[in-house]
Amino acid sequence: MASSGSPFCPGFGSSVRVGGTALAALLALAIGFSLTPDRSSAQEVGNLMHFPQRPPPPKKPPLPSNAPMLVQATEIRYDYTNNSVAAVGNVQIYYGGATIEADEVIYDQKTKRLRAQGNVRLTEPDGKITYGQLIDLSDDYRDGFVDSLRLETPDDTRFAAARADRAKGNYTVLQNGVYTACEPCKDDPKKPPLWQVQAARIIHDECEKMLYFEYARIEFFGVPLAYVPFMSTPDPTVKRKSGFLFPSISETSQYGYGIAPKYFWALAPNYDLSFSTLLTTKQGALFQGEWRHRLLDGSYSIRAAGIFQQDPGYFASRDGPDSPTANTFRGAIQTAGQFALSDKWVWGWTGLLVTDTQFMYDYQLKQFASSFDPFQTGIASEAVSQLYLSGAGERS
Repeated sequence: MASSGSPFCPGFGSSVRVGGTALAALLALAIGFSLTPDRSSAQEVGNLMHFPQRPPPPKKPPLPSNAPMLVQATEIRYDYTNNSVAAVGNVQIYYGGATIEADEVIYDQKTKRLRAQGNVRLTEPDGKITYGQLIDLSDDYRDGFVDSLRLETPDDTRFAAARADRAKGNYTVLQNGVYTACEPCKDDPKKPPLWQVQAARIIHDECEKMLYFEYARIEFFGVPLAYVPFMSTPDPTVKRKSGFLFPSISETSQYGYGIAPKYFWALAPNYDLSFSTLLTTKQGALFQGEWRHRLLDGSYSIRAAGIFQQDPGYFASRDGPDSPTANTFRGAIQTAGQFALSDKWVWGWTGLLVTDTQFMYDYQLKQFASSFDPFQTGIASEAVSQLYLSGAGERS
């Protein structure tokens, strides 16, 4: 599986969204997922694109290895025989940018391991929060295990497991684990989330930034939808990664049943290519592709789709033999872009060329821009092709 969240402006959209993740796409597939159409007017394109983009904040420098450990507790006990120190009662420990809270924490100076037990909460420098009844870690938090794990990340991803083992500071293995990217219900937090994945083992490789699931069960509102012996997906920190996306399934009277395998190709940090083939039972194969490119002062995209219809007679009987919908070939090509001339002036374009006005509706091409949608389907029936220049000052 692949993740294709884009670093581009929101106006370009993306191949799939991760609440983040490819898993969410699979679940959306089961309930009829639909993409939000882009807009084609100059004003809307201008609102969706922002220049210049703010660079990411610099990473904090690592703390020195001899940084002090600050401990606050009701009682501190020293065991000189076993060379250990125990903090008991409302324990709070600050070390290396992380915080540990527990009922009791024991530090073994020989093995350099920390053992926290009782209502344990570990907050790491990157914002991850780990809850458990027992946490046994090395003093640099690279290796150890957690019993009754519950993990929350800054991007609202959640894990739970009966036990989790961490090794080499890179691999985390969750036994009988649960994974979801949905927030708990505000009215009833114990209610099953919109979707979740339960697996006999969940392996997180932080170096590859991948999640591996063994003997997984995908649930929607607590109801199992699919069982797979093995599956993998990029972890929530990955925004763009080459690979196959989950296919979409559809059905219409125009082309029958259809399935669309998709592939996303992250060629570089600033440009990518995605393409898919909609395989239909009545009309054959519809090919689609999209190119997106981000430059220093702007960005543009080109999207195209086309099909050689196997049964144009269906459209001839519906619209008449002379209708363009009855032609063997039907297709569309769309482009949009915007570039900054200064901090106040931008120029850009939107363009759409189609063989007939019904093509995008007949083949459910919601990703093409729509400026007029009388049936509220989210599919284009009209679009504006234009070249524009716009500026904004302090008073206008």
